[in-house]
This record gives sequence, structure tokens and C-alpha cells, in this order.
Amino acid sequence: AKSATGVGHQLAEAFATLSRAFEYYAGAGSVAQAVAAAEFPIAPPPYRISGVAQLMARALAMVPADSHEAGRLLSRYGGILGAADRDYEGAQQALGRAIAIARREEDVPLEIQALTYAADVSGQHLHWQESVDNGLRAIELAASIETHQSELHSRYWTSISLLHMGDLNAARPHTTVMRDLAQSRRTPRELAGIGFAPITTLSCLEGDWEAGREYSDQGLEVSPLNPILLSPRVLLEYQTGESGQGEIHLERLLEAMRLAGPDQSQASVRASMAIAAIARITGVSHRLEIAEAAAEAVLSNQSVAPLNVMYARAGLAFLAVQKGDQSAIEEQYSYFSSHQGTMIWTLSSVDRLLGLLSQTMGELDQSAEHFEDALAFCGKAGYRPELAWSCCDYADAMLDPTESSRQTTWESRQKAISLLDESLAISSELGMRPLMERVLSRREILKA
Repeated sequence: AKSATGVGHQLAEAFATLSRAFEYYAGAGSVAQAVAAAEFPIAPPPYRISGVAQLMARALAMVPADSHEAGRLLSRYGGILGAADRDYEGAQQALGRAIAIARREEDVPLEIQALTYAADVSGQHLHWQESVDNGLRAIELAASIETHQSELHSRYWTSISLLHMGDLNAARPHTTVMRDLAQSRRTPRELAGIGFAPITTLSCLEGDWEAGREYSDQGLEVSPLNPILLSPRVLLEYQTGESGQGEIHLERLLEAMRLAGPDQSQASVRASMAIAAIARITGVSHRLEIAEAAAEAVLSNQSVAPLNVMYARAGLAFLAVQKGDQSAIEEQYSYFSSHQGTMIWTLSSVDRLLGLLSQTMGELDQSAEHFEDALAFCGKAGYRPELAWSCCDYADAMLDPTESSRQTTWESRQKAISLLDESLAISSELGMRPLMERVLSRREILKA
């Protein structure tokens, strides 16, 4: 009952109860009951609850290594090792063994569960294609049986990974199925919120603000402080000039960040990114110290998954550009150089971020290469709001007045005008008022 609430302290209490049950049955020599207590799904694997992995390791030692019971334990154990304990190699080994046992025993639900956890682990560790491959296999198997929870989670990681990779069209059918599952009465209320997250993100990435509002409203109705739903909504409102609504949702995101529990890291990194992005969208520096402190707190936690590490660094990277902090800029450039050709949530393409970092370092030729990559990535993906921002930022870099050694040629001036025209066309069509005003001011300067 406590585990069903999803509340941090009650999850810990639920685990304490199960731990007592495990100790009792282990002491009484009742292996089956001890294993049942150990494998009980208190919470999804990314939710870090101290002691769960250790308890499961003890339970594994009580059963034959290649047994069906071991397979069930290994599935959840692998998910916890990879998603909560950052042990990617250990997770891969455990999940691989679980999948092999499930296939030998012809236990389809167990194989689906192990593949779903494998998709989760791969996504948390930024192995996007691997996450998609595992998710698709789980979805294929789930077609033969009815398992809403596994299907929601496998489609979640499949769609989120595809969106990070820039494959919006491949992600769309999965987000649609998730939406339908979330609206179904057969889906538990506590799982419904996650069903609206990918389609909200997809809608924002393609600039369909009306759909983004509709789906985030539906998700927030059942999960009011869900950071995965709140964060794209915050940027949606600021992108369209609705700063009042953006502020309301940002305050809720900050409230989620202050709550202790399994979602705190997710809320912290998304709040950090949102605040940094708002400063760039509006030109108003507000709450930057909150954004920096939140990101640094996440990075200081050794158990945080690589996905949240990347999000925290993205917030810090935008803050570094805002402040012109050269040492921080160089650090973040070094990190993001290995993630080119991907999208960071609805914040920015990695290539645009690298372009901004390079420009601030004074490496304008390098900056131009990254912006060209950003244009190609966003154009192919269909991420029109991000394409509009990339065009504007690229034009700014081409006309950078701080680089005295670089002459603004007629060709570069004409290209900058062309980029601004494209940015204005997209932002006007999509109603991105702050970006429209930014582009128009650049064009006035060029005319002068």
C-alpha cells in the first residue's frame, strides 16, 4: 500500500517493511518467501532506495544461479544497478542473464520486463540506439499479452531515445500509443502521467504549442508536480511570450525540486535548464543562482544517472555562456563534444550549444561548423523551434562584433540576413514572439 503512493518517505517505509519480512523468512529457511519479498516491485528501478540492490544480491545467493527464480531477481536487480546505482556493466550482465533464463523458460512477461529495464538502463546511460532496440523488442513481445505497465515504460524509453536522436517520425506512433494507454481506465492513475510526457515533448519539439498545452494539461491533472511534464510546459509558455503562465509552471517545477524523494534530481536538472533557457529567451537574468546551485548539487551526487548529469551540465553550459565564464565554457565544451548530433530535451540541440560555447570562446570558425551541424540536424528532424533559434544564433555568431580580427564580408552579411529571414519566418508562423522580437532587432541593426 505504501509503495503504491510513489512518495519518497513511504517508499522507504515500504522497503523497511519488506526488509523485515525478508530477514524473517531468510532466518526461517523459507527461500521462496524471502525471494518474493526481495523481488517485490516497490518502485521503478531509477528510484534510488538505499539497500534495495544489496537485499536483492543476498536473495540471489539463496537460489541456484541459473534458476527461474534467479531470472526474476536478476531482471529487477539489473534495472536497479543500471538506473539507480550507475553500474552499467553490472546491469548489462544481470539483464542479459535474466533474458536468457526467460527465453529458456518461455516466460514472456519476464523477458518483456527484462528488456524494458534494459531499455531504461541504456537510456539513462545515453546509449540511445541500444535503448530503442531493447524497447522495440519488448513492445513486439508485449503485443501477445496485455501488460500496460511494461508497455508504457518500454514505449517511453523508445520514444524518448528516438527524440534525443532526432527521429521524430519514428517516435510519433509510440507517443500516440502511450497517450491512448494513459487515457485508458485500465491504466493505474499513478502511471497515467508518464503516458503524456513523450507526446508533450514531441509536440513542443515540432512547435505544435496547442497540442503541447493540451497533453501537458492532461498529464498534470493526474500528476501535478511531474517534472517531466512541467519542464517542457515552462519553455512552451516562454517561447510563445506567455511569461505569466510560464512563471506559474516554473514555480510548480521549483516546488517539485524542493520535495525530497525519487523525483528530486529530475526536477532539479530540469529547473536548472529551464531557468537558463528563460534567461536566453527573455534576456532577463533571474534565479540564475538557483539554477547553478541545483545543477551543482546534482553533479555532486555520485549516484545520479548519466542522463541527469547531461541535463545538469546543459544548464551550466547555458549559464556559462550567459556569464562568459571561460573555464566553465571550456569544461562543458569538452563534455558535449562527444554528444554531437543529438537533442537535449526541448532545451537545445547539442550542436547549437557547442556553437554558442565556441562563439563565447572566440572560436568563430569552429562555432560556424557546429551551427551548420545544428541546421542540418534540426532540418532533418523537423525540430522547427530549435531550427529557428539555431538560425538566429548562427547569424549572431557571423556578425559577432567582439572578434576584431574577423572582417564581416559581404557574403557573411548576406548569409546572416538569410538566416535571420528563415528564423523570422519560422518564429512568426509558430508564434514565438520573443524570438521574433530578437530577430527583428538584429535586422534593424543590419539595415543601419
